[in-house]
Amino acid sequence: MSPENTLRNCRATAATLSLLAILSGSCAAVHNPALDRARNAYERVRRDPAVAGRAAVALEKTRSTLEEAERVWSEEKDANEVEHLVYLTEKRAEIALATARRRIAADEIQQLKPQR
Repeated sequence: MSPENTLRNCRATAATLSLLAILSGSCAAVHNPALDRARNAYERVRRDPAVAGRAAVALEKTRSTLEEAERVWSEEKDANEVEHLVYLTEKRAEIALATARRRIAADEIQQLKPQR
């Protein structure tokens, strides 16, 4: 085999390997940054002791919506539906936090009433 043929074979092999690497990489799981936002929102309120004690139902709805978003992404890769569910997760996290704060304020008002 001539040096030119050997060089051509090496280049062809390298090109084939590169193409295989690109194709196999595209089959790997695609990262969705929106899901990271939803996870962060949920974790933020989950770690808040006031939310766990005073807004457990709202926290559960937040967790459930996040799980649905993760399921849709892993099974269907439907970016539009995931974005919608991420939005809902973020809003439900805000609701859980607001619910906890409202209940804390109501408790404080009840404690101040006897002082009058």
